[in-house]
Amino acid sequence: MSFSRRRFLEIAGLAGGAVALRSFVSPQLAQASPDNPQLLLVCYLSGGVDQMLTLDPRDASLAKYQASAAYAAGGTGIHPAYDLVTDSRVKAVLAATSGSGLQKKGALTFGPAMPASLINHGADLAVLRGVNMGTLTHEVGRRYFTTGKFPRGLSASGSSLGTAVAAADGKETLIPNLTISSETYNETFPTWASGLGGNSFDDVLSLLKPIGTPLATGIDSAVMDYEAISDSCLQRELNGAGLVDTFKASRIKARTMVSSTASALFNFKVPAPAALVDLFATLEITKASDLLASKGNAAIAAQALTQGISQSVSIQLARNLDDHDGWGDTHATTLADGLEALGNLITYLKKTPYKGGSSMTWAHTTLLVFSEFARTPLLNGRAGRDHHLASSCLVAGPGIKGNQIVGATSDQALAVRNVNPTTGKPDDANGIALRPADIHATLLHSMGLSYEHLSNQSPQLLPVILTKP
Repeated sequence: MSFSRRRFLEIAGLAGGAVALRSFVSPQLAQASPDNPQLLLVCYLSGGVDQMLTLDPRDASLAKYQASAAYAAGGTGIHPAYDLVTDSRVKAVLAATSGSGLQKKGALTFGPAMPASLINHGADLAVLRGVNMGTLTHEVGRRYFTTGKFPRGLSASGSSLGTAVAAADGKETLIPNLTISSETYNETFPTWASGLGGNSFDDVLSLLKPIGTPLATGIDSAVMDYEAISDSCLQRELNGAGLVDTFKASRIKARTMVSSTASALFNFKVPAPAALVDLFATLEITKASDLLASKGNAAIAAQALTQGISQSVSIQLARNLDDHDGWGDTHATTLADGLEALGNLITYLKKTPYKGGSSMTWAHTTLLVFSEFARTPLLNGRAGRDHHLASSCLVAGPGIKGNQIVGATSDQALAVRNVNPTTGKPDDANGIALRPADIHATLLHSMGLSYEHLSNQSPQLLPVILTKP
């Protein structure tokens, strides 16, 4: 769920005391150096991605992946069906690759819906294949990858990755944990690290601008003086668990947010204001509707990260990928549009200094791109693909080794294969099943941050993608 400013105050205040109380048993946090801020960008592809089109492709020109062999008894059970995709970009890739659909960059191989804007950053990217999602339910898979812990029924367990990063290094930022069309959870971390956001740049503006008629200066000052009083017996009684202190801190934070000038950074419109011309050009924002889709969400992330507004930003980059019908008509287009925005966003982060300093924002940014699960390797009777357990994800960052593939799915029914965490190679006999908890722990470790909150999941680090052990 995504939190508004009002919801943030409710959680932090007396009305949300039960939730706020959990903040006071937070785990020990590792702190990143202020000279080397650790930023996080989480990108969610909603609905379940066909990974053969992107991160875990198959050569569609091979006979074993043709329909006659794929659906036959004893066949591979894998039908890429790239030729059924109507998207012009996929058709162009098929024409250029003699029908295989495979796009190669260094040691990486991508499917035909992977856009050039993202492939061009291959040296920075690590692809993790064969992630065992353990569910075919949207809510469970989404919350599993969001927190790194398998949900309790449909209810999330644990805290979002963005919450953990914000709690470690984001207290002084304006919106430590910004979430756009993404779920966010906070089970054990300080309340100020909880996700705030909405569904568009308009919602970000509502966080950063005063609501309603401003109070007269004298009245506002009197209210602040009253809020500062802390010696009443009632307040001391209610503050036994620190709830009053938490409420006051949240009020101060809210005042800071609305009295800042940061709202101007998200005042998106077409044509672009002068200060946003380069951003809009890089993200290829040319019309107002772009601002309400993946390009607009990427623009929010760009501003929040480069300007130091947020330590962690989570955005939805593609929606409605749950294509049980007519997969070839819509899935690749929706997916490619979202990933195109991501590629352009990385380009912008690479060329834009962090807070106007000497280092580029990308040099501080760790990336996770995920979906709740994958889609079946065979088409169903409605020319769609259903839900599939074996998934994949994309990671990058200053502590992550790029240009490599870790893990695999089988060439029979696209099943999960165990992986050797040190070599990254499939090892069905002695390897581990790659899980979201392992990915969360590895990313946090790569940032120099604690993953203590995941200890009950017994996470396994993946040394193969770490620049430092």
